[in-house]
Amino acid sequence: MSARSDTPARSGTPAVSVSRAPFVPALNGFGFANRWPHVAPLRFRVGGPLPVELAIGDAANGLCGGMAFAALDLWFAGVPMPAPAETPADGSPAFRYIVRRQLDSFELGLAPARFYLLGAPWRSAASRAAEVIRRELPRIRRELAAGRPVAMGLVRSVSANPATLIQDHQVVACSVDAGPVPGSLALRIYDPNLPGDDTVRLIVGQDPSGGLSLAYSGGPPVVAFFRQGYRPRDPVPWRPVQASGPA
Repeated sequence: MSARSDTPARSGTPAVSVSRAPFVPALNGFGFANRWPHVAPLRFRVGGPLPVELAIGDAANGLCGGMAFAALDLWFAGVPMPAPAETPADGSPAFRYIVRRQLDSFELGLAPARFYLLGAPWRSAASRAAEVIRRELPRIRRELAAGRPVAMGLVRSVSANPATLIQDHQVVACSVDAGPVPGSLALRIYDPNLPGDDTVRLIVGQDPSGGLSLAYSGGPPVVAFFRQGYRPRDPVPWRPVQASGPA
């Protein structure tokens, strides 16, 4: 497979290549759904005379950001999706990797802040539409035009209660096409909740009043979206094991 090496690498992370083949949800997305058991994805062992293990979080709330980032890591590195499509077991290298990428998808707190501010109930529909249409959509379209899929945050909750951020979602935009009505666009989406589904679309347009019009076929209504600051990492758990040579 031909590749080019213009993908930005995170400091301390091996450089990876960008595949020229398009990102196809059914091929390049994980074959398992974003459904996890009630286990704590983060565990810390505190030392002392009586060591204690601290468990934080619940994977059952979802690891969509980790799955989106990990799927992109595989695509950018040119590593095919593993088969069979089984949900990684708790504590396995693949599970730990997805959890790590879930934390990376928070962008040191920037992503939750953007979810909250875009979904703030005191924010006017006009200002929300302006940020999405004038800032976020052009950025996403530039990346897609260059052949690079884009990690996106989908804002679903409109609330002043930070606890409702759990309702928001993270996906990958794969391509952009003309929408079903004049002036609209259709973003093709890999949704970790819908493995193998190539039909998921986010239709972006403007209503007659100039406000933002969004229609998402993959689940609950979306009120806004933004481009995430994804940087690739080496997807070590999925790289083929190199056979050792003769002794």
